[in-house]
Amino acid sequence: MTMDTLALPGQDFERIPVDVLQTKAHITSLDLSYNNIKKVENIGNLTKLSTLVLDNNQLGSKNDFPSLPSLNILSVNNNNIDDLKVFIDSIKDKFPNLTHLSLLKNPACPSYYVSGTDYSDYQKYRYYVLFHLKNLKFLDISPVMADEVKEAQRQGLYSLVARPVSQDALPEEEEEHFNGLSQELTQEGKGKAGFSVSNYVYYGKQSEGNRFIMNDDL
Repeated sequence: MTMDTLALPGQDFERIPVDVLQTKAHITSLDLSYNNIKKVENIGNLTKLSTLVLDNNQLGSKNDFPSLPSLNILSVNNNNIDDLKVFIDSIKDKFPNLTHLSLLKNPACPSYYVSGTDYSDYQKYRYYVLFHLKNLKFLDISPVMADEVKEAQRQGLYSLVARPVSQDALPEEEEEHFNGLSQELTQEGKGKAGFSVSNYVYYGKQSEGNRFIMNDDL
């Protein structure tokens, strides 16, 4: 862990601790996974924050996030986010430079990678998110492709999938395997940028936020 990273997983926090963060305005990465946080607060002073991991908390769809133009990576897997429109509306203007987002194991995210539901629903979900978050390069565990961006602009506004009544959850300690992907993303006028995800194995209480790995970090 570097001096720019603060990791506080599994502390049973119900609120983000203001006393801890008051002297941490310089940090670029904050991991608060495996707590009981229902509301994001007390992070407005973290003006250099680029990575925020809030996996396995109790966050709902509506959050009053502070404006953090520096934020690039947001991981909120396995929370209580059940309204995709409300959640995306709460982040799209607050995090204008967001490039990586993961919403897996939330009711609002069709669980194709978790329980194998219809991929067409998952693709519609991706179109909707990409329509509103135009700088994304990685969504969940897959890179954003150029043709996907074009299709999202064509139909993403109308691709919101109805929320499921219930969603089967995996046992907490059950092992999940997300196979690594390696794709090239070509953006008009920007040449090629390569992104990949390592083979990811989840064993119970470990943060899921590290699934975003760019080639430069390997």
